[in-house]
Amino acid sequence: MQQILRARRYALDPDSVGLPSRGSRPGPRVQGLTQNEVDQLTNASSGYYSKVEAGRIPLTADYLLTLARVLGFSEDEYNYSYMQTFGAKPGLPLNPDAGRSIPPVWQRALDAQAEMAYVSDRAYNLRMHNSAFTAMFPSGHPPANTMEWMLLSDEARDFCLENWETDWGPYVMPQFRTALALHPDDPDLQRINERILHDKRALRLHEKASSLPYTHPDGDERPLRHARKGLGRATMIVSQPFSSPGSRLMIVLFDPA
Repeated sequence: MQQILRARRYALDPDSVGLPSRGSRPGPRVQGLTQNEVDQLTNASSGYYSKVEAGRIPLTADYLLTLARVLGFSEDEYNYSYMQTFGAKPGLPLNPDAGRSIPPVWQRALDAQAEMAYVSDRAYNLRMHNSAFTAMFPSGHPPANTMEWMLLSDEARDFCLENWETDWGPYVMPQFRTALALHPDDPDLQRINERILHDKRALRLHEKASSLPYTHPDGDERPLRHARKGLGRATMIVSQPFSSPGSRLMIVLFDPA
């Protein structure tokens, strides 16, 4: 951990983090930020950071998060440092907007997939999808937000998601509630929540879902009505692009009845 902190500190110049440039001051050239400058940037008492970097006082989770943001850690560097220090994954990502953007190369991966496949961000906004996924919808157009569609669209509730009241809704709603609990200030999740509270069918599920410990559908099989292939069974495979914590890659395997 000390090596990581030192390397990140050496990689930054004062002017890159809003501190006055040293210019051509006399004396030996200082590489990167000084330990005192890190104290300034983190609003810590003088000498606090030097003790942390030397391993003389333990890191706290809050101070590691502050350091990671000040020293410009990547999401992977932060996750690795947190796990090395505390033996678990961090509860929240380093970047408050993590899970919003998806690397464009994922579209190529989706296009190479014969089964229905898409990637959504942390708020279930559909970011990328393949043509097989498009073909599932009677309207011929995938929804802008998959969670909003599953919980509030009549196309989903009355046609595509067979037995919505029993086989889909009771499991989808806890997923939404989990996402909202993780990102309570997300405007898209807030908007969906507001719509749920004003929709009788969704509200009934919302009031019943508080005790169901369900957070993802990976491996689940449910009845699905495909616009072109008719009624069948959908098996869902879920994973996450590591570069975008909170986003989701969904592959839907469809077997006609």
